[in-house]
Amino acid sequence: MERADAFDSLGDDSLGDPTATASVERLTPRELGQWGESIAAHELAVRGWTVHGRNWRCRSGELDLVCTDPQRHAVVAVEVKTRHAGSRVPAIEAISRDKLARLRRLLVQWIADQQIHAPHLAVDLVAITVHREGTWTLTHIEDIA
Repeated sequence: MERADAFDSLGDDSLGDPTATASVERLTPRELGQWGESIAAHELAVRGWTVHGRNWRCRSGELDLVCTDPQRHAVVAVEVKTRHAGSRVPAIEAISRDKLARLRRLLVQWIADQQIHAPHLAVDLVAITVHREGTWTLTHIEDIA
């Protein structure tokens, strides 16, 4: 099943709040990515997901978020892409087929490392676009790989 959800949020002046966007223009690309991961984790938690880990690394790569989606009874690797509106490559297009395959393999490795049983595994994409007026749009695509 593939589902895309999009919604907007207005920010305030505090980067301590993961939904704040007032100072996002001044962030480095790395900081923008971290901000986007915080937004994604917050929004998934609001939907009832459990976030098990952020930025899990092994020799083969990194998973941005590892979560449980209670509706799908799935452990989900969530790749988060954050871009400014007007970027050369939009957030939703910033992931290759090779990367998706690697994320699937990394999720299997995470499951093995945690020594847990997962009835269903999934890879989702959360694409966040930051707009000039201080809003952002989040698109969540389930089961992308």
